[in-house]
Amino acid sequence: MARPDRRYIFVLAGVAAAILVLGALLRPAPVADEPLVGPPSQAELSRLTRLTQRRSLEAMQEFFTAVANDADRSVVRLRMLGRSGVVWAPGIVVTARLEHRFPSTTTVSGTAGELGVPHAGGGPYLPLALLDIPETDEFIPVRRRDAATLASGAWTVFVSDRQGAGFSPATFIETAEVSCQGRALRDVVTSVALGPELAGAGLFDLDNNLLAVVLPCDDRFVAVTAEDVDALAREAETVRARIAQRYGMTLDAVKPEEQAHLGVAFGVIVRDVWGGDLADAVGLRPGDVVVAINAELIHDIEQLGPLADGIAPLRHGAGDVAGDGAEDTAVEEGEDDVVEEDEDAAPDAAGNAETESGEDAAVPPAYDVAVVRGGEVIVVSLPVVGPLTLAAAGEAAATEALVWDDPARGYRLDAVRPGTPAARAGLQAGDRLLRIDGEAPATLDEVRAALAPDREAPVLLELERGPRRTAVFLP
Repeated sequence: MARPDRRYIFVLAGVAAAILVLGALLRPAPVADEPLVGPPSQAELSRLTRLTQRRSLEAMQEFFTAVANDADRSVVRLRMLGRSGVVWAPGIVVTARLEHRFPSTTTVSGTAGELGVPHAGGGPYLPLALLDIPETDEFIPVRRRDAATLASGAWTVFVSDRQGAGFSPATFIETAEVSCQGRALRDVVTSVALGPELAGAGLFDLDNNLLAVVLPCDDRFVAVTAEDVDALAREAETVRARIAQRYGMTLDAVKPEEQAHLGVAFGVIVRDVWGGDLADAVGLRPGDVVVAINAELIHDIEQLGPLADGIAPLRHGAGDVAGDGAEDTAVEEGEDDVVEEDEDAAPDAAGNAETESGEDAAVPPAYDVAVVRGGEVIVVSLPVVGPLTLAAAGEAAATEALVWDDPARGYRLDAVRPGTPAARAGLQAGDRLLRIDGEAPATLDEVRAALAPDREAPVLLELERGPRRTAVFLP
């Protein structure tokens, strides 16, 4: 057996020792123990959630701002009135009417500043008014959509100012029928509580289609559907509404039962008179029946178009104007000449009559209005009102330091029982009963007798309801 080579063994041992030494030198230093990272705290989780929600809300705000900016050319700001308006048709703005004496002119905010615009229509009994604006690309009429096509929970936007400065996102809930000033309207109910700051604002869907306009409804505000606003806007342009705006009175056709009670066969009845306006100043009362104007018999309201448009009559001086102590003329049914004219006076186109000397007598343009009151004819002179505005009669002088309110008049109705003839006729709690068949009741017993369900004859009541007096027939 051969002897092993000792040098080979020594070499192997040296190499192994070198490897061990080198490994010891190159071994990394021991790492100190580090604590494990625990889960985030509840506060940190809440903060992260808020940051995420904030980004979502900021994105929603940007989205609704863009929607409002797209709709703003159809919404105007009426700074003098402190409300908004919606461009309803070319040259026409619809806005909320919060006062029965609507100003003849106001301003609309445009790109070039404040622009003066005239009042175009709407009587004091309507919740809206119409304004004339220039037909330019700055004011774009709205596109309309029926709110009934919306799904509950759909997003909508109230837009109340231009440049997206005023908008309120809202979720749609439902449409509901409401009673506004005695008329049935549909209200678009949303998650936003409506107040005077949104008066005249438009409610839009996310595609900029108009759903509703915010209008006053008795003692609150509602978002009236676009379809109902359209019907109100058409009514604002009627002869009845324009006469109501100019003179502060509403006229209606005489109902058959009213004709029998009042003893008239034709004419139009004065249904409402607003206190302090021109009709009130000349002495017209609710329940008066207009049978002739300047000797022309009146059978329907459409005959009063010139009066509604402020056109001076071609004939004037058709009889003496009845005043205090003037002699009343008895009514004769079917008589053509209710009030006789002076055939010797030839009126000119301005309504002035030529005198015997050939000189023109300056006569202010006015209409001689013959009304039936208590079976007698009374003639009143109704001045022509040019601009479409109410002539404020009986305003206090500027020098007076104190203005006293009128004392309470008539008998106040504290409650009206549902289902009774009075309720069916339209009497409301808070009404003041001023006259019964044209006469002021002297005692409360007369009032009870007139309102009794078992009374023997119908009565025509004159009621005071807020700023207006109204005639209600109780069969």
